[in-house]
Amino acid sequence: MEIYEKIRYYHEHTDYSQRKVAQMLGVSRNTVKKYWEGQTVPWDRKPGSGRKNDVITNEVRIFIISCLEADKTAPKKQRHTARRIYERLVSELGFEGCEASVRRAVVELRGRISNVFVPLSYEPAEAIQVDWGEATIVLAGVKQKIQIWCMRECFSGDIFVTAFYRQNEESFLEGIVKGLEYFGGTPRKIIFDNARVAVKEGFGHHAKATDKYLALSAHYSFRPVFCNPAQGHEKGLVEGLVGLVRRNFFVPIPKISSVENLNAQLLEYCHKYRNHRISGKSMTVGEMSENCGGHWIPLPPYRFDTSNTIQVKADDFSLVKFDHNKYSVPYRYSSKTITVKGSGNKVRMICDGDIIAEYERDYRHNQTHYCLPFPQIDKLLCGCRDASEKAWY
Repeated sequence: MEIYEKIRYYHEHTDYSQRKVAQMLGVSRNTVKKYWEGQTVPWDRKPGSGRKNDVITNEVRIFIISCLEADKTAPKKQRHTARRIYERLVSELGFEGCEASVRRAVVELRGRISNVFVPLSYEPAEAIQVDWGEATIVLAGVKQKIQIWCMRECFSGDIFVTAFYRQNEESFLEGIVKGLEYFGGTPRKIIFDNARVAVKEGFGHHAKATDKYLALSAHYSFRPVFCNPAQGHEKGLVEGLVGLVRRNFFVPIPKISSVENLNAQLLEYCHKYRNHRISGKSMTVGEMSENCGGHWIPLPPYRFDTSNTIQVKADDFSLVKFDHNKYSVPYRYSSKTITVKGSGNKVRMICDGDIIAEYERDYRHNQTHYCLPFPQIDKLLCGCRDASEKAWY
């Protein structure tokens, strides 16, 4: 993953040739060519491949961080070297790993601990801030809470807002991808807080992104930046956007028939916002966003799969279990292995590359869904072999 991230970075941010990048990274030119444009990704490979877990445990990592933090107030000539940290690990924690692994960890963590700050002004397409919000809607006659995914480009103030049922990982990743496609490119960094959907361990500058968020950031060639705990001002632009949308779009409480209808209205609201002029700015949001056009990192040809994907065998009742609930598929797929892709708001059943069923995602438990709100239902009916199969639908 580190090699892939560096290859994508050199492709998007430098004018280096593939030959030079291969020499710099010490890898084959075929490897650089394979990952150069993002058409191939390293996580699509055979199960069981990959490196073994590193010997640096959380306990060792915390010890190294404490040493580096103590160095901040120590005299310049009396600070820890990597070798001294290794010796202390051996004597104090009984560390049995090699010194080289400690050296690598020290280099990595020392870079993260350096004092940085979120600037108050930004270059075009330099950064996007993202955050969650919550609002109340009336969905199909039932009042309920909905999660608002908000993104804001820091230079122009351009916005993207969409709604999900839950604040889970697949919704988080899907929101980012949709937002990048709306803006027309990728910024150099995306700023978020320390929510569990994005952070595997640590917090702030020491936060470690989840595996899938790290894969997404490598693929789209942006740097994930995490705010310090209880420091909402570090992403104040998007914090203001959450309140802006809630006060304007969700007042009075919207009455809608579906989440798709809500998201269509939110997208229209985002387009209209480009006519807005922010106080103190000489141009509208839309005019400033046009200035970002030549600064975006181009989107790769491969669209990142943000879904929670599993393979399940349909039971004798043509039911497939996903996320505590059961969903039906046409009876001819009974006892067959079905690929289930759960996105933020949808659940799709796929067999042999074809979508055989699609549902609104249900986040309750122990529910069974038989109806197929499938947009191509007429096409499916035309493919039925007899009247009894049509009756199943």
